[in-house]
Amino acid sequence: MYITSAEQLKVFCENLQSAEILAVDTEFVRETTYFHRIGLIQVSSGEHFAAIDPILLSDLTPLLELLKDPAKIKIFHAARQDLEILVRLCGQVIPPVFDTQIAAALVGWGAQISFAKIVHKALGKKIHKSETYTDWCRRPLSQSQIEYAIDDVRYLVPVYNKLIERLKKMNRLDWVKGEVLNWEDPETFALPDPQKRFMKIKNLRSLKPRNLTILKELVAWREGEAVKRNCLPKNIVRDETLLEIARKIPRDLKTISGFRGFHQRELGKSGAAILSAIERAMETPEGDLVILPENNGHTTTRGVEELLSAYVQIRSEELKIEPSVLADRKQIHSFVTHFEQKLDMEEHFLFQGWRKEFIGSPMLSLLSGKVGLKIDSSGQVCLTES
Repeated sequence: MYITSAEQLKVFCENLQSAEILAVDTEFVRETTYFHRIGLIQVSSGEHFAAIDPILLSDLTPLLELLKDPAKIKIFHAARQDLEILVRLCGQVIPPVFDTQIAAALVGWGAQISFAKIVHKALGKKIHKSETYTDWCRRPLSQSQIEYAIDDVRYLVPVYNKLIERLKKMNRLDWVKGEVLNWEDPETFALPDPQKRFMKIKNLRSLKPRNLTILKELVAWREGEAVKRNCLPKNIVRDETLLEIARKIPRDLKTISGFRGFHQRELGKSGAAILSAIERAMETPEGDLVILPENNGHTTTRGVEELLSAYVQIRSEELKIEPSVLADRKQIHSFVTHFEQKLDMEEHFLFQGWRKEFIGSPMLSLLSGKVGLKIDSSGQVCLTES
């Protein structure tokens, strides 16, 4: 069903009032804009299916009220971007959420599994992804595009049912609940702090504190403009240009106009704001200038990370999940750094939820020398008391 009128939306949402689960997906474009340009919202209860057109509908209230209902489980596959869109539309987070991609990783179907693969794995069906590069904001949509979009929720409910069955059998349902807690936290979807965006600029460590403070002000100004204009920050002024301005500290528009990559049209629109940002930074007292934290290039004891990586590999084979789902190399490095710098291990990611028992605590015991690794009589590597 393709919904383009308020009456159709009202009737469809009334039919979903008693549903306990809702499969949800979105189609969007985000190539030149700061925020997603949403083209479709697909919803299914398992019995009713629809592609809802937010471009042709000015009021989505009946749908948004359904999504905000805490009694309904909202099922997604790879939820992050869909939730960014829907949380913005709803003005709040929409728990409870279930992510089939996360669940699939925890039952051993592979990390970052695609929707087509999960449908084939769970249901034995092949779905075609022929409309991947569709401009979902262009109208009219063809019938094949609409059917393609609806397929993304048509199969989500049966996939969800298969995963729930498997998670219960493996006693891992709570694992999934722990993994999606961040989807239920409003902070997850908050806009980036403009005052911290300058840390994303490459080569900023070449700048002195005063110049860094100028860069911070410039990037914060650009971030605010990007949000207001709904455009990519780089389409206002590129990173390299802001870095050069911060380095050379121009004090008039004529000097700014000489910087490479600065368009004259943008100079007319933003020149005064850029000079104001520079001026604010120049007036900042010495004690308030930006001082970068020490580069955390901690080098861990040689061989320790390799040992823990080997253990993660062993543990993942026992649990029948991908090693990266347990702990990836970045997390292992962070864990060893935490330990060697005598930080609170309870605060580390690998000590949260189910990971604490299955990987965090054993890794800490290895690092502490309480246990070691040995090869048993069957040729298997296992932990042994030291």
